[in-house]
Amino acid sequence: MSWRSQRLNDYYRWLNFKSLRLAVAALTVGVLASAAAAAPECHETKRPDGSTINWYLDRPENARAGIIILAQGSGCQSALASKNLGVARKAFPGFAALMVDKYGVGPGDDPADPFDKGCSETFRAHHTMGQRVADYKQVLTPLRDETWWDGKIVLFGGSEGGGVAARLAPEIDADAAVLLSTGGGVTFGEMVRQSIMDEMARNAVPRDQWPPVDEAFRKARENPQSSEVWAGSSYRFWADAIDRRAVDAMLLSKSALLLIQGGKDDSTPVANARSVADLFAKNERCNLTYWEFPSFDHGMVDLDGRNRMSEVLSLSAAWVNTQLAQGRTTASCAAPK
Repeated sequence: MSWRSQRLNDYYRWLNFKSLRLAVAALTVGVLASAAAAAPECHETKRPDGSTINWYLDRPENARAGIIILAQGSGCQSALASKNLGVARKAFPGFAALMVDKYGVGPGDDPADPFDKGCSETFRAHHTMGQRVADYKQVLTPLRDETWWDGKIVLFGGSEGGGVAARLAPEIDADAAVLLSTGGGVTFGEMVRQSIMDEMARNAVPRDQWPPVDEAFRKARENPQSSEVWAGSSYRFWADAIDRRAVDAMLLSKSALLLIQGGKDDSTPVANARSVADLFAKNERCNLTYWEFPSFDHGMVDLDGRNRMSEVLSLSAAWVNTQLAQGRTTASCAAPK
């Protein structure tokens, strides 16, 4: 069953930007007119090992609200310094936004090189996607008892953050999740390998100068606690991530899932996202919506160089509001036996 032959069936949709914009324009106006939020509150929570989780809550004043977890992408930048999370926050003003810094990252950290040399030894020694999932769960648990919470939980994550959100969704029973530039149909290691190999080929790099991806991943599997760095991340990080497929967690989830992919994404090949849609169809799951923007790259920049992130996120917010208004529906499309 190919993604093309199934693109408009009951399992998922493939929509271009123009038709999607027209379909939800009215809803978007309502989203952007929602309640304004106060400045983020800064909090600290101790992990079981005694280290500190720095986290931030930005919620509408004097109003009950759902919680949206905004999961940043790769690097050791604080969530407070993330421009993309700032854009995402503006798209979901009616929610209480929860942001959590990674292990070894302090409030407001914004190093010049957040993907390699600017990161601390503590970050190198402890940061993994699995650790992020554990941190979100720990911070979220007491918030469920707050009187201002309306009972709804939404996840948003892009790139690495999308992989984290995919893992987190079934563990916290989120109502909805938006996964941007996440791919997910192959293992994280396969996706990274494919992205690197494609880049080498595009730039006509001699084969003997290509990075030793398979050797690095072998070392990571053999040394899963090591803080030794390869390609900007520790072996510990790679060991936690390379053999996982986001789609496996997504298929366990009963959440309404929105997977967004740019057709010109060099970091997350579009075929990986399409295969997620195929796997949902194969498994007769109805809780995935798939949007593919053919001319957008990993950061939602179009062929003319215009950043369309805010527009995509506004559309995503309208989709989330629609899902929450409709209430939970069955995740399975299988016919009764």
